[in-house]
Amino acid sequence: MRAHNQLSRLRLAARQFSSCGPRLSAKKSAPAAKSQHLGYPLYNIKHLYANPDEYIASCTKRRLPAVAETIPIITSLHQEANECRYRRSEVYHERKVLQQQIKQPSVENRQQILARLSELKQIGGEVDDKIAELEEKIRNYMDYVPNLLPDDAPVDEEEVVKYLNPSDPSLVPEAIISDDEFRRPIDYEEKRPDHVDIGVELGIIDLTTASKVSGHAFYYLVGDGALLEQALIQYALSKAAQAGFKLMAPPSVVRREYALACGFRPRAADGERQIYNLTVAGGTAAEEENAAGRLCLTGTAEIPLAAWASDRAFKPDELPLKVAGVSRSYRAEAGAHGRDTRGIYRVHEFTKVELFAWVSGVNESLEPCEKESPASTAMLEELRKLQEEILSDLGLHCRVLNMPTTDLGASAYKKYDIEAWMPGRQGWGEVTSASNCTDYQARRLHTRLRTEASLAPVHTLNGTAMAVPRVIAAILETFYDPGRKAVWIPVPLRRFMGKSWITQN
Repeated sequence: MRAHNQLSRLRLAARQFSSCGPRLSAKKSAPAAKSQHLGYPLYNIKHLYANPDEYIASCTKRRLPAVAETIPIITSLHQEANECRYRRSEVYHERKVLQQQIKQPSVENRQQILARLSELKQIGGEVDDKIAELEEKIRNYMDYVPNLLPDDAPVDEEEVVKYLNPSDPSLVPEAIISDDEFRRPIDYEEKRPDHVDIGVELGIIDLTTASKVSGHAFYYLVGDGALLEQALIQYALSKAAQAGFKLMAPPSVVRREYALACGFRPRAADGERQIYNLTVAGGTAAEEENAAGRLCLTGTAEIPLAAWASDRAFKPDELPLKVAGVSRSYRAEAGAHGRDTRGIYRVHEFTKVELFAWVSGVNESLEPCEKESPASTAMLEELRKLQEEILSDLGLHCRVLNMPTTDLGASAYKKYDIEAWMPGRQGWGEVTSASNCTDYQARRLHTRLRTEASLAPVHTLNGTAMAVPRVIAAILETFYDPGRKAVWIPVPLRRFMGKSWITQN
């Protein structure tokens, strides 16, 4: 009864993880379940049972008290399941002995043996049912347990790793505005035109028509605005390809169980929908939203890219595998709680170039790493370096952040964000993130590495190469010249745009 009550509370209070961080949710979400497309998650129950304090600490640092309270329940259920498995082995052993005895022609107590075999069959069935019941309860709880954390993870407040363009914001560069260079002092107090005013003035952003046609938080890019989007996509893909990433064009529609396996939740803290569900032919909107096989629109290419390797066992020489995918992304929660609702910074539909990597999750002794592996540690830094290069070459003033535990989604072990200074918004705005998810997604997607000893989960990492509308906003606000009434185009984009300035369209 205690476990049942705690699970009910957990579903009410702890179903809160989204791709961008944990949030409380009050609407029920189905736990991870086996479907015809995806098997049960390969949760690391043994490690949790042996190290419950590590998992309690992770939940506590993420401010998830309801989830932390379930860890002792999981260990208790696991212990009970182990006792049932031992009992089952005893029953099966006794049945095997009796079955051998009854085969002897000289056996005298045949009827008693047959009666005992019938009794053992019933006992064995009951034990099997009990084990299945316990395993289902364990899976229901484990579905809400987040990834572990580094020992030195910042709590509550992000940690500034470095600044870009310039590396020291206190330095005041000389203002230079020409066709070849655009540089102004960084003044955090100066209010400049924002990207909406600039985009509307130049005729490259149309929010009014989009609102009429599609609703709030949609937009049209027109003329050079649309050309700028394509330039950013091609620029990011070219940088990714140069860094050894294989290009991929993934779907933007996936079955919901794959989104859940990647750590994406259907609802936010106040029950607001975060994922767009699709009703297939013959279905109704009243169907259970968590039904296996139900389709949804992806909020990032991370989901279909991760799912591409589901039920796959990599050979050691196939890793690391790095891919970059461009797709339309869909976020139902855009503008929630009144945050960033103006313009194209937070919208329902946008284009995004995503980086994804599968790496070895074992150490030098070929033993699975319960936290980060040497390969995943190195890959996270590689992703961050590429992101810094992409944004730095565009000339944007940015800061690199090691994100706090309270800002991590369920799947993330460690995450870096890069924020660009947007003078029109007079604030920093996130333009990229990079996460090491260790084996969290791989265990749910059955993605493994075939070693000499066994099959071990791989580690997965993801990062943003280009969040197009946010970078457009940063470019417009950073490089707008009010005297010329034009926006300077960063040099790396000019080969895709064929010009140096965006003027009135």
